[in-house]
Amino acid sequence: MRHLAPLMLMSILAAECGRAAREARKDAGASEIRRESGSAAAPSTATPRIAGGEFFVDITRESGVHFKHFNDASSRRYLPETMGSGAAFFDFDGDGRPDLYLVNGAPLTGDRSHARPGTLYRNLDGTHFLDVTVAAGLIEPLYGMGAAVGDYDNDGNTDLFVGALQGDRLYHNKGDGTFEDVTRRTGLTGGGFSSSAAFVDYDRDGFLDLFVGRYVEWSAKSDVACTPDGYHRMYCTPEVYPGQSNRLYRNIGGRSFQDVTRSSGIYRPDGKTLGVAIFDHNRDGWPDIVVANDTVRNFLFVNNRNGTFTESGVVSGLAYSESGATRGGMGIDVGDLDGDGLPDVVIGNFAQEMSALYRGSGKGYFVDDAAQAGIGLPTLMYLAFGTLLLDFDNDGLLDVVIANGHIEPEIAKMHPRETYAQPPQFFHNQGSGRFNLVTGGVPELQLVGRGLAAADIDGDGDLDLVITQNGREAILLRNNAPPRSWLRLKLVGTVSNRMGYGAVVRAVSGDRSWIRTLTSGRSYLSASEPVLSLAFGDVQRLGRIEITWPSGVIQTVENPPLGRMLTIEEYAPPRK
Repeated sequence: MRHLAPLMLMSILAAECGRAAREARKDAGASEIRRESGSAAAPSTATPRIAGGEFFVDITRESGVHFKHFNDASSRRYLPETMGSGAAFFDFDGDGRPDLYLVNGAPLTGDRSHARPGTLYRNLDGTHFLDVTVAAGLIEPLYGMGAAVGDYDNDGNTDLFVGALQGDRLYHNKGDGTFEDVTRRTGLTGGGFSSSAAFVDYDRDGFLDLFVGRYVEWSAKSDVACTPDGYHRMYCTPEVYPGQSNRLYRNIGGRSFQDVTRSSGIYRPDGKTLGVAIFDHNRDGWPDIVVANDTVRNFLFVNNRNGTFTESGVVSGLAYSESGATRGGMGIDVGDLDGDGLPDVVIGNFAQEMSALYRGSGKGYFVDDAAQAGIGLPTLMYLAFGTLLLDFDNDGLLDVVIANGHIEPEIAKMHPRETYAQPPQFFHNQGSGRFNLVTGGVPELQLVGRGLAAADIDGDGDLDLVITQNGREAILLRNNAPPRSWLRLKLVGTVSNRMGYGAVVRAVSGDRSWIRTLTSGRSYLSASEPVLSLAFGDVQRLGRIEITWPSGVIQTVENPPLGRMLTIEEYAPPRK
């Protein structure tokens, strides 16, 4: 993700922080600008207003969500101060409404006893939230980073994982409104610079395994002082620190986890991961893992179906920009943006590096089509973090939302065209995967954006958002999209993992169909509500939905009712 302030600051720090890498990024950005502006087929960069009034409304103040992130920022300019933290939507108390957990930081050195822990807000009525952190037992201060949610022991209660600097935590949901720290008991005791995480049943044994992204080797003692003028400290780029390998933990019967990082093929010490997404890259029914790396190439771990993975980022086309350069990847998400039934990958990148839209193909290769799709140029001068694909107007097409914010508070002094606080961006899908940046109907916010997660907090069928800020207040946005056809599915696995992660749903109406997959991970440091949201525009009736569970069981629901949440339990074939 990193960080160096653009052009002028990059040139100042080039000798100290890696001139070759900096120049590669600058050249890549310039070549991509030329390619987009010179294309006769480039889409309009106009910012239209979508008909129907306001879409997202800031309800933070009245909602009761009063959370300010603590990043321990100081003149030391420690690397973690820039990272921010994430958020997680999940129904921890089983009342049918998504609750909200906001990850918090703590002092990077010294006593943490008086630091404020992450905050758990109970959803009271779809509009108002109550801080229940103390009652839930989530009181330990951490320098927290990312969050993931999943039922690791298949007891029907959704558990919470918090990735942190030098010490992750797994909190077991006891089902009575409280959590228990089971980190040590389950074997998740390894420390590191954790970032985004995802639960995934990679071996399809019915229990959720855990993938934890790791960033770089950093500690207060090993911190590098980047001082371009020999006096004032600046935030260093990640090039000055060695990478840290991601971790993969195999779930042993819902009781404990085994570190299989090396034996599985996940071990890559050259990675600097900030975002992770799960998807079936080659459509073989087994989950693959794609990660956004910062200043090094992105990784694609293809599942070999025998407990191991093969890293295929370069072969697939996901590793680099179209000019062959590495970029500062932060947030990531996967979905079918153009309706061809194939997964596409969107990655939010550093300032002066366009966000990427890797268009998928039937042969498993990806081509970055961000410029031609209308996402490239509008994202060029912004520093993207949280990145989500969701249908925010329920027209049946996946849109793109990006939370932006710089890492250098004084960036405007060095580069007047850039700012520390930046607006989030909402890209509306025009069909065939082409996008327009929307301004009308969305709040005019200037945020130091980091985490981004989605949930239907009020049960009206459209997805609401939370955006976390680095060292600032979290923002809760309610979606007021005009009513259209929708269906939400809570999937309950019986043979498959209880959460239904990895299930693929195909909705059919006449000759039209929509395909969505329920996964953990996505975005940056955050977890969206683990419920599958489908929208169909003006379609008034569905013929059927087909659910392909991770177990391989295919289940069909004929003529499902629209405009409601359905809970669907996996059909378990009788044993012979």
